[in-house]
Amino acid sequence: MTKLQIAKLISIVGHPLLVGSLYVIFISFYDLEKNTAFIISIAILSVVTFPILFHNYIKTKKGTYSNFDVSDQKQRRGFYPFSILLFAICLILFVTLHFPKVVLVTTASFLGMLISMALVNFKIKASLHLAIALFIVPKFFEIYMILGLGFLLFGICIGWSRLILGRHTLKEISLGSIIGFLFGLLSLYF
Repeated sequence: MTKLQIAKLISIVGHPLLVGSLYVIFISFYDLEKNTAFIISIAILSVVTFPILFHNYIKTKKGTYSNFDVSDQKQRRGFYPFSILLFAICLILFVTLHFPKVVLVTTASFLGMLISMALVNFKIKASLHLAIALFIVPKFFEIYMILGLGFLLFGICIGWSRLILGRHTLKEISLGSIIGFLFGLLSLYF
């Protein structure tokens, strides 16, 4: 395998939709009772993951987005409002269903991170791959130090892949990492 092929594989495995969805499912079943975890998992997949998959696929197919990752800064200006709306709907659903505080705080923190990324995007295209990966790291450290370290290393690999693929600069990767990590910490301490 060439360096470029490895970078593509890491970027796909580290894609925000895949990593974020798997994280929600894992952490829901880890922290919550099964029925609540099941409802959260179905809600995230049906309200966020699948609509974004469909949205990005259609926009890429039509040529509105140059690629599925929405790597163009100007194109992201249309992507962020859509994703923010979906997470706002999820948060409203979770509040309506009276889910535990940890679910509401984590969802609100993630929504805050997306809003921050959208605002920052007017100046710089911060890496959403890294923001989501580093959002997860604090929770994994809280669960088990080795899990946190492993995912932090995975985040570094994702950053490397985004650099190799030319999708982000070091500044964009660093900014996405910082925003994600800070909002991940906020989700634990509120």
